[in-house]
Amino acid sequence: MARLAGAPGDGAAAPVCAADGRYGEEERAVSDDLRPPPRWTRVAERGSILGLRIVVWCYRLFGRPASLALVHAIVTYFFLTGRNARAASRAYLRRVASVPEGAAALGRAPDFWASFLHFRVFAISIFDRIVLWLDREGALEFEVSGREHFARLLTPQRGGIVVGAHLGSFDALRALAEEDRRVVNVLMYTRHAPRINALFRELSPDAHVRVIQADGSVDAVHCIRACIERGELVAMLGDRVEPSDRNRTCRVPLLGNRVELPEAPYLLASLLGCPLFFMVALREDDARYHVHAEVLAERVEFPRGERNKAVRELVAAYAGRLEHHTLTAPYQWFNFFDYWHEGSE
Repeated sequence: MARLAGAPGDGAAAPVCAADGRYGEEERAVSDDLRPPPRWTRVAERGSILGLRIVVWCYRLFGRPASLALVHAIVTYFFLTGRNARAASRAYLRRVASVPEGAAALGRAPDFWASFLHFRVFAISIFDRIVLWLDREGALEFEVSGREHFARLLTPQRGGIVVGAHLGSFDALRALAEEDRRVVNVLMYTRHAPRINALFRELSPDAHVRVIQADGSVDAVHCIRACIERGELVAMLGDRVEPSDRNRTCRVPLLGNRVELPEAPYLLASLLGCPLFFMVALREDDARYHVHAEVLAERVEFPRGERNKAVRELVAAYAGRLEHHTLTAPYQWFNFFDYWHEGSE
């Protein structure tokens, strides 16, 4: 059952919506596309949650500078002991360096130290996520490009789907939503990292962001429909997928090679007849992020008999925007596994 993190009044989790048992075949088909992907979920949590708890304690007592020093010590340990993740990082950085604008953004050869910088930026993103979940949005600065798209395309009766990626900070959507007084529902698969997600719930039991479990159920699709009909946003990550025949995927170019990406966000947007947005929040300086919100489609409607072609075009458009922003901020790509199936795992 999908849950709401922080129901008004009691601070406990409550359902986003309740299923009424009435589902169409399209909803059942789309629900199959929400089944969790086992390949990347094999990269489970490493180490103890104690390190994060110490960082939280340090931040509360001493603030950001001292906490970041501790974060650097922790990430050094994980970098030195994470052989598979290091290999995946190096493979990705070499791919970025093969593109002129990517090489310029890296600022150095894709070597051992570049990989360490990659890990370091990831650690800082986790730290900033802690800051956000401690309800201290004021400690971070957000510049937003594209906020006007939401005002123009959303209505009280029709919300939209936001597709992000493991690039930059997806949690920044929470701060943006609270500033604009919009309700955000995040479709999330949490089973691969239960301890860290439990910690974030503990840090902010009254969080206003709702979570819909991506468990492959028709209930999840029903909840998404209800959210859209209330004029809310439903956010999901579109850069990871299960390479299985039971899921609908599309192979599109990304950083010089083809990758499989999920079709579910685009099929959902078509089923619900709602706008489709792309969003990433990239760290530009210490404690400062730039949120990029873009329109992939003002309303997703597939021509009769051309659904596959239309879906492929939307997935390719998403991949194009993902590649563009990845090349501007290459160290903020947080897929530390064999993303292109090159044997680095």
